[in-house]
Amino acid sequence: MDSRAFEMFGLPHCSAMAVSVIASIYMIRLNRSPDVSTERKHRANVILGVILVIAVTLDPILTWLRYHHLPDVAPRLVRETALPLYLCDVVSLVLAYALITRRQRFAEIGYLWGIAGTVQGLITPTLYFSWDTPEYYAFFAQHGGVPVAALALAFGTPLRPQSGAFRRAIFWSWVYILVVYSLNWLFSANYGFLNAKPAVNTLFDYMGPYPYYLITLQLVAFTFYFLLLLPFRREKLYL
Repeated sequence: MDSRAFEMFGLPHCSAMAVSVIASIYMIRLNRSPDVSTERKHRANVILGVILVIAVTLDPILTWLRYHHLPDVAPRLVRETALPLYLCDVVSLVLAYALITRRQRFAEIGYLWGIAGTVQGLITPTLYFSWDTPEYYAFFAQHGGVPVAALALAFGTPLRPQSGAFRRAIFWSWVYILVVYSLNWLFSANYGFLNAKPAVNTLFDYMGPYPYYLITLQLVAFTFYFLLLLPFRREKLYL
């Protein structure tokens, strides 16, 4: 039963998605503009990177503050749900590093993971709280900020995907699955939704039962990787 204060495709949700689209267009144009200085572009990218880091950091803090009056519950919720082990958390930190240091490999995997993965979280959020809570703003600063950063780097800067990007994305995706699946076993958690589907309605509901949806998820992700690399096909990215 999907019981939560947040209403999917309600005004708060649609507003957050609209802001993400507008911010993406702005950041791409800013980074591509010959009339904007390199220093200003870098400053804007660093600010976006810092926002992503803060959003990831806020998750365990806000979880603790909301449930600290329940000493038996708060530590468990932080350990099992709020550590930066979801793919959206990892890609936020990857993109933040790319925005600040201008590292191509980080920008590349951030673009593929961010658009193929985090956008799903933006469209079908696993969020229980609406815009009268700090959780709402932290969630969309991250899940909206990731595609903004990914698109800005891929289409606004020279840090676009290079030859071999498809193979590298598959390799690092499997590394993520292996590491996080092991940590889930250690923490009795469900990071990355690798051990069970989310408790709220998401696109996972259309991917089959556990564990078969993990296969569907990878096929969908790898298909998205291929499609996302098509704009850069002249650089032979699939070799």
